[in-house]
Amino acid sequence: MMLTAIFSQFGMGIVNGILDKALEAFKAHEQKLITKEQLATQLYGLMLEAVKAIEVAHAEALVKMYTAFIGAVQTSVLMQRVWAVATLSQLFVLVWHQFFIPLIVLIVREYGNAEWRYPSSGTTVEWAYLLLAGLLGLGVMGLRAGPGVGSLTDRLKAMIGK
Repeated sequence: MMLTAIFSQFGMGIVNGILDKALEAFKAHEQKLITKEQLATQLYGLMLEAVKAIEVAHAEALVKMYTAFIGAVQTSVLMQRVWAVATLSQLFVLVWHQFFIPLIVLIVREYGNAEWRYPSSGTTVEWAYLLLAGLLGLGVMGLRAGPGVGSLTDRLKAMIGK
């Protein structure tokens, strides 16, 4: 969804800029001005430019989205309360699952039925972790973990260098 918005906003500018440069490189190769290896190098460079432009647009969109959300939370008491209730409730679910369920199982097995098992909570814990991570901003941090850290551009450059 986010990439669709980015492409719809910046896509044609990126495509047109890359396409023009790629066509120039192909024409130069057809006219024997550059070798096949030079053509490949230029095309790889153009691909990296496109990825970089998309990542920059993506980072800018994330900054705008996060800034708008934080601004709304700062001004809305309702959003602050909902965020606090959701965060604390999911934290309770995780603490309950990590500490109290094992304690209950230990006590019941020690003083009661040694074969007793606590009923499965299904995917509740996984959802609690995901929701808590989302509430604490991990989504934004995960999408942009610093300027260029582990970016797609770096990975593509590493592939080209091989």
